[in-house]
Amino acid sequence: MAGKLILGIDIGATKIRIGLGDVEGNIYVKRVHKTADAATDIVGFIINDIKSNFSRELKEILGIGIASIGPLDLRKGVILSPPNAPFKNVKIVDYLKEEFNVDVFLINDAVAAVWAEKLYGAGRNFRNLVYVTLSTGIGVGAIVDGNLLIGKDGNAHEAGHIVIDSSGMMRCRCGGYGHWEAYCSGINIPFFIKRVIDEKYKEEVKRSSLYDDYSKGLITPERLYELARQGDELALKLTEDELGRLNAAGIASVINCYDPEIVLLGGSIALNNKDLVLKPIAKHIDKYITNRRPIIELTSLGEDVVLKGALAVIANTPRTLIEYLQAILSS
Repeated sequence: MAGKLILGIDIGATKIRIGLGDVEGNIYVKRVHKTADAATDIVGFIINDIKSNFSRELKEILGIGIASIGPLDLRKGVILSPPNAPFKNVKIVDYLKEEFNVDVFLINDAVAAVWAEKLYGAGRNFRNLVYVTLSTGIGVGAIVDGNLLIGKDGNAHEAGHIVIDSSGMMRCRCGGYGHWEAYCSGINIPFFIKRVIDEKYKEEVKRSSLYDDYSKGLITPERLYELARQGDELALKLTEDELGRLNAAGIASVINCYDPEIVLLGGSIALNNKDLVLKPIAKHIDKYITNRRPIIELTSLGEDVVLKGALAVIANTPRTLIEYLQAILSS
């Protein structure tokens, strides 16, 4: 294992990834767990896993990077109450610092991902880039004029909760109405699609292979996109003209706010359904953007983009994060 070693932790709504890597973004060992299995004591679970599997490497690591779903309180090093996760108010930074006596940095998962893109991926040649994850939830990280955006609490990028439907037809798990995540995230697609079928496609669904799943209340994103790939007419209409249109509106809002040169998409929904995600966005997005259209493509870093971001935060700590933490210490 060449180079300086780093421990990276990716805390998602569905999975927790713990990896040993280096400053170049190489991952040597990766352990993946279900988040639900760690929910009762997530910090203890992570500490035990590190001690059990990386005890020999602990003396060589530069630090531990944590990339977590938000919202966060960076001032206190706490993961607050993620709407899609089975835990809340997790004080993680201080406990890991105390246990392993190394630098520990916490940052939002999508923000870590955009930093990974800047250091190791397609963002290396751009000063303005955005990463969007379409997964269990929807998250965004942004670099503007070379600066990684942080915000007053570490949440300057919660674009999954921008309003894409002013009628508020769907309620987000955070409690708000009309949020992008309430319609297009993996955890909420089943509810939105059932509502849309009930209101617009009640007759069409009877002729669709989706009917069985619909009638049993068992529609899943995986099944919906599988049928769309097979050419099911209704599934295609739902992925292209319903989800695709709303994803285009959400991404257009991000483009209008941050003016990126490139938008990189990741997360299981995007990575597993490339054409069914990218083509509908391309079809609809010009109706919503005011800024010049950027490049829009999938991340080349795959499912490890967030974990690589956790490594990157230690390997090359963003100046804005350093300044943020220094301001806290001096206040």
